[in-house]
Amino acid sequence: MGSPAQVLEAVDFTLLDVEFTTAPVPLDESEGPDPRLEAITGFVAKSEYANAARAAEGLLRQGVRDVRVVGPYLFGHFFAEGMKALPVLFRSLKRTLTENWDFFGPMEKKLVFADTGLRWLLKMMGKHLEHHSRLKDAQWQAWTAPGNREPIEEALTLGDPLIAALAILQKPACMDAMRSLLGALRSHAQGVPFLPPPEEPQSEAPEPELAAAPDDDEEEDDEGEEEEEVRPVRRKKAARQEEQDSGPSVPMSPALALLVRKLSAFEALVEKEDYSKASVIAVDVLATVERFDPRVFLPQLFSGFFNGLAQHAEAIEPMLHNTETLSFRAMDQLYRVDLDAFLVAQQRQPRGGGSEYDE
Repeated sequence: MGSPAQVLEAVDFTLLDVEFTTAPVPLDESEGPDPRLEAITGFVAKSEYANAARAAEGLLRQGVRDVRVVGPYLFGHFFAEGMKALPVLFRSLKRTLTENWDFFGPMEKKLVFADTGLRWLLKMMGKHLEHHSRLKDAQWQAWTAPGNREPIEEALTLGDPLIAALAILQKPACMDAMRSLLGALRSHAQGVPFLPPPEEPQSEAPEPELAAAPDDDEEEDDEGEEEEEVRPVRRKKAARQEEQDSGPSVPMSPALALLVRKLSAFEALVEKEDYSKASVIAVDVLATVERFDPRVFLPQLFSGFFNGLAQHAEAIEPMLHNTETLSFRAMDQLYRVDLDAFLVAQQRQPRGGGSEYDE
């Protein structure tokens, strides 16, 4: 694996995340392969991904939008910035395959070159992720640090639209590589924490209340004193009751926030009778609903479950092989009909075998 320590500050990785309106500058390969493309291929063969990305950027800046430079160019982005490169990388791929497709060359074998190049790109990303995850090295630690979860979640929301965009390649071989990469990213995301919420600015301390004037007789009112002691307890009970009535609170993930924005945008467009734009959102949202993954949209809701499962897997796994026993079936039925009773039930083993549950 190449070293990501190579500096790529000079490379602009947003060149494909824009809308094109002009035809590409064609390459003259009438007398053989273009030497500039050959140079990029040579850099890739030697794992010099920084140089390959820089050379690909040079061709793109000259208007040479050839599908064969897309893979080395975008892999350079992943190689340099890891998880934080994913949103721009996925958007660039989607735009290349959809709105910008007609502005890419070459005219001959375009579908074949695109499919081969994207398959290489997606497989290389998956291999690098697997390699560093297995080693648990410094690169893996950097990819699992806070600040990586948000771009991964944003990229995963683009997964289904990107898979749909691959259809233009007509039964592409890169489809499996794309699905494998998305699966690897979902798994990796489970171990990456979200950034902590920003601290709220501290408000100024309230002015002290004026002390009440003492009674003339300076006698304490026992009943009033007792009421003062009870008041904080009542307030706590009221707060707990209000929390229970409102139900559990689940933080909104970036993926869920984006979905909510899309739903709101769809409703606004329908209200304005802008059905052309509304249809674009409809296709995207329907695809998301069909493949809805709660781990992506509600990650913190499942965080405790998967963390507990990982921590106690050795103790839980043997019991998963006994799901046909009367003991397990009885617990399962109680769990389904009365969760509260299930949680407080105690299992005991009588002499004659079997199992009973005592409240």
